[in-house]
Amino acid sequence: MENYSLLRAFMYWIIGLLVYLFIPLSQTGAVGEFTANYDVSYAIAPSGVTIVTQSVSLVNHQTNLYPKQYTILLDTLNVRNIIAHDDGGTITPTITQDGGKTEILLSFNKQIVGLGKQTQFTLRYENLDIAQKNGSIWEVNIPGITDDADLGTYNVNVQTPPTFGPTSYLKPLPADGKRWNRDQMIQGGISAAYGDKQYAKLTLRYYLENKGLASGVQEIALPPDSAFQRVSIDSLSPKPEEVIKDDDGNWLARYALKPGQKLSIEAGVTVMLSLPSLTASIATASGKQWEENELSDYRKSLPFWESDDASIKALAVQYTNPKDIYDYIVRTLTYDHERVKTTPKRKGAIAALKTPQSSICMEFTDLFIAIARAAGIPAREVVGYAHTTNPKRQPVSLVSDILHAWPEYYDQERGLWIPVDPTWGNTTGGVDYFSQLDFNHIVFAIHGKSSSLPLPAGFYRENGKEGKDVTVQFLESPGTPPIVTLIPRINFPTVVTAGFRAYGEATVENTSGVEATNIAIRLETSPFSYIISKESQSIAPYSKVVIPINVAIPTSITRSLGAITMTAGGRSVAHSFDIQPISWLYLSLSGMIGSTGILLWIIITRPFSKRKHKK
Repeated sequence: MENYSLLRAFMYWIIGLLVYLFIPLSQTGAVGEFTANYDVSYAIAPSGVTIVTQSVSLVNHQTNLYPKQYTILLDTLNVRNIIAHDDGGTITPTITQDGGKTEILLSFNKQIVGLGKQTQFTLRYENLDIAQKNGSIWEVNIPGITDDADLGTYNVNVQTPPTFGPTSYLKPLPADGKRWNRDQMIQGGISAAYGDKQYAKLTLRYYLENKGLASGVQEIALPPDSAFQRVSIDSLSPKPEEVIKDDDGNWLARYALKPGQKLSIEAGVTVMLSLPSLTASIATASGKQWEENELSDYRKSLPFWESDDASIKALAVQYTNPKDIYDYIVRTLTYDHERVKTTPKRKGAIAALKTPQSSICMEFTDLFIAIARAAGIPAREVVGYAHTTNPKRQPVSLVSDILHAWPEYYDQERGLWIPVDPTWGNTTGGVDYFSQLDFNHIVFAIHGKSSSLPLPAGFYRENGKEGKDVTVQFLESPGTPPIVTLIPRINFPTVVTAGFRAYGEATVENTSGVEATNIAIRLETSPFSYIISKESQSIAPYSKVVIPINVAIPTSITRSLGAITMTAGGRSVAHSFDIQPISWLYLSLSGMIGSTGILLWIIITRPFSKRKHKK
């Protein structure tokens, strides 16, 4: 946040004792002696270099004072080409850089004395931290300002090049449609993103060990699909026994481990992030419709989300909607940067209320979920990777490979799980992380039915092993889009008999690393009618659906050739089989009886015909 507290901390004031004699009164001016009005322009070049121009007017409220110097403190070292001038000409700035900050001191050329008189000057510099390209997205973050009683108007104009692409979000919107005002800048500044989709390549490493005496199955959680992200598992070595989706939507890859077996797993994952419009529905985002009976589980009290506690219930009566709950969390809890230097222990919602000054992302998330659930609002936790270039303003709090946690609430009208980040809302001084998130949050695991499981990637570390288990690289282009590959198969006898049932199964295997959604599966037979039809099927990556076949072959069918045809996701497979009439069964049975009789006659009579008598 840039410091514009000019009239007290960073100015020297001069009081006139005689007509031609001025001596310093103090290095600190009194409140109300001057008002500072600002017009600030941020002109961003296609390269991302931002030219910041401050046009400042200091209005004198005394007859015997004048401003001598001006100081601005910037929270960055990436500043260059600093120039300034006033009505008396060019000002040579004094620049000091220390502790990650840049201080610019200007000494004015002219001393303008008199009630209502104005000292006007312009400061211009290039800031390299305002606009950054992260993958395929340009991000613009303009810091807010500190509140000051001597600050008058403060208007901001921002210009971005058309090469940045479409505006994904702009928060807050300019007050008059063109410019931002003083109140908006005090509340946290301006945050914007340009581009429609973000792409990231993940390398995730997992370690499993069966310490038991018997074989068992263990699971790892792979990043799931959601309304805001689409996942492609490009590689997974070794391959799992199966991949299932749990009730929260997590992908769980299952591995069978023998007693004492150790297993290292590596997954290559591509994630596409998008930000649906405010009118988007989950039906268009991920195909999942949540029923009321499913949502009831997301209102329950669980460990760390003690929504049945009296103190939590009292807050839920006062704060009844997600925005009010978010605002309460942001202004009540304080982020503790010292706490994350050790291995922090999760406290839960009640403990967060008791020690609000020592909170990290877990407490911001747990308290939001607990109050929301107590208010009857379905809520859950998301754990994953959050990209930040400024850990002070946008900290990540979970120590296992530096992950982050944030909550989601369910919007009943839109049918969407909406992610919010009250932690960053607090640490950025009020940047809006409620109405729209950003392209920097990647979901690794969703916690709803459980408050702590499944463990996300980054929490499967082998003891004593060094290095990162989570690597994230943002991409400028998506590369080759993933293709869903389905393989239908039919396992059915080659010969069946009329009048009897025949059993088999049909399978549709997804051999790709992306979920197959909205798959229509149809199975039918001839020359008799037997139809199985399934609509809107979902098949997990590296998984399959199995459809049992239990068909009664009509008695009336004479000897003929039958067929089963199955179509799944545009691919078809056929299986032929012979149908024997039921009469063949009778003939076969008669033949078997006759053959058995002859065999018995031979067995009985043969020894007597060949018996030899002794003399």
